[in-house]
Amino acid sequence: MSISSEETFEQPAAFARRGARGTTARFRAGYEARLAHAAGITLYESFEAAEPVWRAFEAHAAGTAFQSFDWLSIWHRHVGKRLGIEPAIAVVTRVGEPAMLAPLGIERRFGLKRLVWLGGRMADYKGPLLARDFEARFDDVSGDGFAALWRQIRRALPRHDLVMLDSQPVSLGTPSAPLGNPFAALSSSPAPDAAYVFGLPSSFEEFSQRYRPETRRIDRSKFRKLEAAGDVTFRFAETAEERIAMTEDILSRKAAQLAAQGISSIFEDADYLAAWHDLAALPEARKLLEVAELRLDGEFLSGSIGHVWRGRSTLMVHTYDPEMLPKLSPGRLHLLKLLQSSIEAGIDTYDLSVGYAAYKESFCDTPMEMRNTIAGTSLAGMGAAVAMRTGLAAKRRIKSDPRLMKLVQKVRARLA
Repeated sequence: MSISSEETFEQPAAFARRGARGTTARFRAGYEARLAHAAGITLYESFEAAEPVWRAFEAHAAGTAFQSFDWLSIWHRHVGKRLGIEPAIAVVTRVGEPAMLAPLGIERRFGLKRLVWLGGRMADYKGPLLARDFEARFDDVSGDGFAALWRQIRRALPRHDLVMLDSQPVSLGTPSAPLGNPFAALSSSPAPDAAYVFGLPSSFEEFSQRYRPETRRIDRSKFRKLEAAGDVTFRFAETAEERIAMTEDILSRKAAQLAAQGISSIFEDADYLAAWHDLAALPEARKLLEVAELRLDGEFLSGSIGHVWRGRSTLMVHTYDPEMLPKLSPGRLHLLKLLQSSIEAGIDTYDLSVGYAAYKESFCDTPMEMRNTIAGTSLAGMGAAVAMRTGLAAKRRIKSDPRLMKLVQKVRARLA
């Protein structure tokens, strides 16, 4: 029987008391450490300690760029530390080789210690990095097999009151080579938003055939009208300096766009902006961000920030100027340019990330489910878990009902 998000997890401290009754706290810590060692689990409590094994493993592991060492270490340096999140990075080894790296942390909030994925609001997807043959190395990883391993991992972790593992994709692979996320299998509770991931063909012409002839005709007509209006340029940032400048401009525009809708965002937070700056400044050999702009006679029309990771292109931030030629849909034309460039680069998977938008459904027929695992491990944590699950269920209900969502959007816009 797999663990569900509604269940109460056994506390590591309680396990230690039963397993080493009458012994000292120091011996109990050693006892748990020996159990973890026997299970092939190593816990790292700093990025510096984990860096060598992390960088070596991510070079061939399945997962997303949101679990890369650079992404999470930069986030933690600027944001995680401010929030008081302490790394608790678990590496599981089998036959002398890492099979899984789980970038976890302990967050202190409202008097509770919460077990969370590292990355916070800068990670659209949260979860582990997995060896590509992970399923072959473990028996029954989607059921009791992984549930037992998860209990062993939790015993190795620092004490916590609440398990709050959110925004977990059900698959860490690609549409053509799916790889189940064992952490998502711990819960049957869907997250409020789904993700939009789809495969790309070998040519843009083949991709265009997915649309009705009328849609293709309208897209071509808008491109011609845009080109007739002036000098149209679509380009990616080519240097770190360009990436920094374009990233800062796009994030500023996106913050203003969201604020006009009554939505506060991380793009208004100085610490988050510093993290984005450092991501954009990474050297070419470790480049994560791909930043692009569409301009007309030098005037901004649309901009995007994404990344390419292991043959998967992910669009994270997309904004446009609503006053510039709205009837020509510059945002959609920009996205078509991104898709075309990805196909020409040989990328086989495109990811429009998490969160509903009408345009995403026109590209992706089958959204990918996301799941949350929320459970208490102490009396106070159990009460918090119930409240959080209730809040997320309400949020999911609103987002799944177009009428309720439209009402919320109207209220936010009026308040803005």
